[in-house]
Amino acid sequence: MNKCMTLPVSLIAATCLLSGAIAGCSTDKLSKSNDKVSALAGEPPIDAMSHIVDNGKNSADLQSLKAQLELQQQQLATMSAEQQALQEKLKRQQITLNIKPTTNANAGRTKVGTASTAYIAFLEEESQFTDIEALAAKEISIIPNRESSLTVNIPQDARFIAIKVGLRYTKKRSQFLIPLASLNFDTPLAINIGGCDVSITEGVDPALAPTFTTKLKYYQQPLVSCS
Repeated sequence: MNKCMTLPVSLIAATCLLSGAIAGCSTDKLSKSNDKVSALAGEPPIDAMSHIVDNGKNSADLQSLKAQLELQQQQLATMSAEQQALQEKLKRQQITLNIKPTTNANAGRTKVGTASTAYIAFLEEESQFTDIEALAAKEISIIPNRESSLTVNIPQDARFIAIKVGLRYTKKRSQFLIPLASLNFDTPLAINIGGCDVSITEGVDPALAPTFTTKLKYYQQPLVSCS
């Protein structure tokens, strides 16, 4: 007991240094071992983890932007379709008529053209065809060899446009009952007025109303003579 208590101070200090060195060595080895285990386990360093998080966030932001862009494109497509439908609807609320009298318009058996009147009516039923003049929305003065053009509003419930030109010699060949469904609204309805008959040269689409256009073709065969 006395020997321990009488150990030199230098020996005690050396023993403490040796113990610290051994402890320090063990700590370093343990830290290195932990790092090695972490590396073997595939655990990324802190900087790599931050990079992965940033990439994930950027990817999510990109997907969000793509989704917003697709939604905006769909909305624009819907708006464009609605606008086109509205324009088409507005276009079908009017009709343009081009009246083209020849130099011998309403001449009949003579060679001298004469003024006449064209009546434009919109009908809901075919039975109203006999009342064209009474139901006329427009009356147009026809002067030989003088073209004219006008645009007429179409009533909402109308199904036909009726045209009658007051020719002196031929009544049958001077009036039409035209289904609105047969009209090509991109082209004016062109009406040629001759000596004793009337013909439609543009504005009717055969594909829209084949039955009517077949009748129209038969109706507009050349006349042998005025009667």
